[in-house]
Amino acid sequence: MSFKEKIFSFGFIVLTATAISAADASTDTISLTTKHDQLTYSKASVSVKTGDTVKITFKNTSSKTAGLQHNWVLVKPNTADQVASASITAGADKGWVSESPDVIVHTKLLNSGESDTVTFTAPEAGDYPYICTFPGHAATMKGVLHVK
Repeated sequence: MSFKEKIFSFGFIVLTATAISAADASTDTISLTTKHDQLTYSKASVSVKTGDTVKITFKNTSSKTAGLQHNWVLVKPNTADQVASASITAGADKGWVSESPDVIVHTKLLNSGESDTVTFTAPEAGDYPYICTFPGHAATMKGVLHVK
């Protein structure tokens, strides 16, 4: 086998492996809401596979008279309390979301009836908390994204 043939064979193997990897990835589409005027999410946990494309649509279903604003913020494991505190310091101008490196992805701050969609690649396996970072909401507005 000549040097030129070896390069071609190696290139073919790499292309084949890439094609298989892309075929294995999928998109997980998840809808979350608030539970009307309660300070909770409609789902306390969601499961996805590492490397999948995850598309989360979050809708604030609280009543207009309640005047509740909410967001959905995915954070690194064991950082929910720190991110919640830092988000209060971030203030209303930043949608009550900290610029911490512990924040993986988040929706915008939503008024009643509004929704927002975020798309991201599922991180490595683990349990990733999601919280609402509007002041005082993170204590009960929380859940876990299980990545397997």
